[in-house]
Amino acid sequence: MSIAPGVAVGRTHLVDDPNRWGASTPNLGEVLSLPSLWWPPTEELPRSVTAVLLHGAPQEAGAPLGIPILGGVDVDLLREGEIVRVDGDAGSFSIEGVAEAHVVTAFLEREDGRILLLQRSSQVGSFQGRWAGVSGFVEEVPPLAQAIREVREETGIEVDEAQLLAVGPTVAVRDSERVFIVHPFRFRVRAPEVRLDGEHTRSEWIAPEELERRSTVPKLDRVWRSVAPSRGSAR
Repeated sequence: MSIAPGVAVGRTHLVDDPNRWGASTPNLGEVLSLPSLWWPPTEELPRSVTAVLLHGAPQEAGAPLGIPILGGVDVDLLREGEIVRVDGDAGSFSIEGVAEAHVVTAFLEREDGRILLLQRSSQVGSFQGRWAGVSGFVEEVPPLAQAIREVREETGIEVDEAQLLAVGPTVAVRDSERVFIVHPFRFRVRAPEVRLDGEHTRSEWIAPEELERRSTVPKLDRVWRSVAPSRGSAR
């Protein structure tokens, strides 16, 4: 979200001490990344600061500083010293050398509330051996069409055997020089027999609370929460 307008470029500086902002790259300028609870600052920022990325939404905006400021930024996407372009007008930022890739993750849910996890094989290009939902790169538009295709290819379950229950907001996941933009879905399946393809070695139907105890692809628990049924809701 945009807190203050403008466009600026600088090297990220992940601040872990609100009393020591640092000024490691005065020639290029710095983009400070810090928790929103430290905002507005209690002291003047160094002149080297060209923009600010806040990890949450600040309770108050503070005095205008004449630099672009964004709120709600996921600190997991940032690395110290990377060059970042901050666009306070559009409410977005980009990291030099880091590309975005849109993917889908579909959770299949049985009548008893258990969800399907698949263990990724050595044939996939990332996160080998980790547990995941049904996933794949977005090649079709809209992403829902891709999710249905992946369900069919990776599990053998056809669309007429599944009911779409939820579509969640996207979740951003950093993997080295890529950021995966995950489009989450949840389906109810009536015929939960799974036929694996070569991308996976095992499948298990688990209780959702087991997710955090598994070695999963990054942020799978967050992706699940974006489509999980609310507590007390009827299944």
